[in-house]
Amino acid sequence: MNMTCKHRLLSLLLLGALLIGMVGSVPTEAATMSELENKLEKLEKQEKEIKNNLASANTDLSASQERKDLLDSQIDNVTEQIDLLESQLATTNKSIRDKQAEIEQAVADIKAKEDAIRATHDLLGQRLRAIAKTGNLSAIQRLLNTDNYTDYLLKAKAAECIARQDQQTMDELEAALAEINRQKGLLEQEKAAIEQEKASLESLKAKSDSKKKQLDTLYAAAQSEVRKLQSTVSSYNKKLEETRKKIEEADAAIEALIKSTQSVGKYDQSMMYWPVPTVRAISSYYGERWGTIHRGIDIANGPIPIYGQNIVAAADGVVIAVNYTSWYGTGWSYGYGYCVIVDHGVDSKGRSIHTMYAHASKMFARVGDKVVGGKTVLAQAGNSGDVNGPHLHFEVRVDGVRVNPYGTYVHPNVN
Repeated sequence: MNMTCKHRLLSLLLLGALLIGMVGSVPTEAATMSELENKLEKLEKQEKEIKNNLASANTDLSASQERKDLLDSQIDNVTEQIDLLESQLATTNKSIRDKQAEIEQAVADIKAKEDAIRATHDLLGQRLRAIAKTGNLSAIQRLLNTDNYTDYLLKAKAAECIARQDQQTMDELEAALAEINRQKGLLEQEKAAIEQEKASLESLKAKSDSKKKQLDTLYAAAQSEVRKLQSTVSSYNKKLEETRKKIEEADAAIEALIKSTQSVGKYDQSMMYWPVPTVRAISSYYGERWGTIHRGIDIANGPIPIYGQNIVAAADGVVIAVNYTSWYGTGWSYGYGYCVIVDHGVDSKGRSIHTMYAHASKMFARVGDKVVGGKTVLAQAGNSGDVNGPHLHFEVRVDGVRVNPYGTYVHPNVN
C-alpha cells in the first residue's frame, strides 16, 4: 500500500472523529427555554388571579374603573405571554434550522468519506486482482528468480511487508465503515429529535395564536368597559353636578336663614369648645378637596370610633335650626343629614357667629333650646346624609358665610 492511500485513509478517520464530535455536540437552548417556560408559568398564574379579581368586582363607578384597570393588567399579562411564546417559537425554529444544517453537513461529510473508502477499496481490489493474475510467488520461485541470496532476502522481506500492509488497509476500511454506520445512527436520532421539536413548534404556535385571539377579546372587553365607565362617569358627573347645585342652594338657604334671624347675646370667647370631646382627630380640613372647597372640618379617625359619640355645643347660644325628620335632608339641610345650627350671638366686631353640626345619627336639640358651651349635648355623631363614612362635619359661619374654623375658633388641644 503506497503512502498516499494510507494518508488519505488516516485523514478520513480524522474527519470521522470530528464529525462524531460535531453530531454529538449539537447546541441546545435548554437553559433559555426553561427560563421562558418558568416566566410563562408565572404569567399564567398571575392571569388566573386577575380573572378571579375581575369576577369578584362590583358594578359601581369605582368597581367599573377597577375592572378597566384589571382588564388593562390582563392585556399586559397576555401581551407578555405572547412575547414569550414568540420568543420560544423563534428559539425552537433556530434550533431546528441549526440541527438541519448540521445534519446536511454531516450527510455530506459521510458521503465524502464513503466515496474515499470506496476509492481505497477499489485500489485494494485492483492490487489483489493483479496478485491473483501473477500468482503468489513461493519462496523457491523467488530464489530461482534471484541472482544472489542477499537479493532473495530483500524480496522476501518486501513481500511480507506488502502482505501486512494489505491486511492493515482492510482492517482500517472495516473500522471506517463501522464508524460511518454509527454516525448514520446518530443522524437518525437527531432527525427524530427535530420531528419532536417540530411538534413542539406547532403546539407553541397554536398557543400563541390562541393568546392573540384572547388579546383581541380582551381589547374588545376593555373598550366596552371604557364605554360603560364613560357612561357611568357621565351619569355620575351629572348626578354630582345636581348634588353640587342642591348643596349650593342649601348653603344659600342657610345663609339666608341665619341673616333672617336676629342674633341674641354676645360671643366673647377666645376659643370655642371642641365639639366632640372624646375624638380629637381631624380627617379632613377646611380648603380644597376633590375639585371643590370643603368649607368646614371633618372630625373622625381617632383611637375612639366617632360613631355614636356625643356632640356638644361649641359655645353658649340658642338653637335656631334642626333637621331631624329626613335622613338625607332636604332644602337647607340637603346632603347634611341630621344636623343642627346654633346662634352664638354677635362678636366684638358686630358680626353674627353661628356653628353647624352635620351627619349625626341621633338628634337631641330642638329649635329654641338654650345651650351651654362644652356641656349641652346636641346630638350623636353618625353617617347620615352625603358621606363616605361616619364623621362630624363642623362649620363656623360669620354673618352667614362659612370660614375656616381651625385655629381661630376651635382647636383639638383646647378645652
